[in-house]
Amino acid sequence: MSNSTLHSLFRYKAWADGELLDAIATLDPQIHGEAHHNALRVFNHIHVVDAIFQANLQGLPHGFSATNTPETPTLAALCSAITELDAWYLEYVANLSQRDAEALLAFNFVDGDKGQMSREEMLLHLVTHGGYHRGAIGRMLVQCGITPPRDTLTTFLHQSEPRRRGG
Repeated sequence: MSNSTLHSLFRYKAWADGELLDAIATLDPQIHGEAHHNALRVFNHIHVVDAIFQANLQGLPHGFSATNTPETPTLAALCSAITELDAWYLEYVANLSQRDAEALLAFNFVDGDKGQMSREEMLLHLVTHGGYHRGAIGRMLVQCGITPPRDTLTTFLHQSEPRRRGG
């Protein structure tokens, strides 16, 4: 996978995360308390996995014993943390060489099992993992009468690069 493709995917991820955080902000916790809480829990899971793999990519211990935290962050705290980590990933992929992207790294999963993936595989995992769970959150929004964002890669590319719509 080229560095430009990885960079595009992480620009997309940051955009999709922001779009969905904005949609969650329209979900009234007084009216839809359970859905609001569940949406935060699922998005926090995405963020924790992103943080775990950030540590794995750097060869550092991640310090997590689960793929979610016992406490549920507020939407504001989660938004801030996600925005900061998405920016870190954008910087990381912008400076990643092809050789480093293909290098295999050993790491430990939160359950103690050992794993080995290339940096490129780890990064692709984060994009697909986040998309899967953003879809689940979108379903929660639909059940509460809120239209979720159209957070597909094609939508992102055509919004961020309108010239791609040209014929």
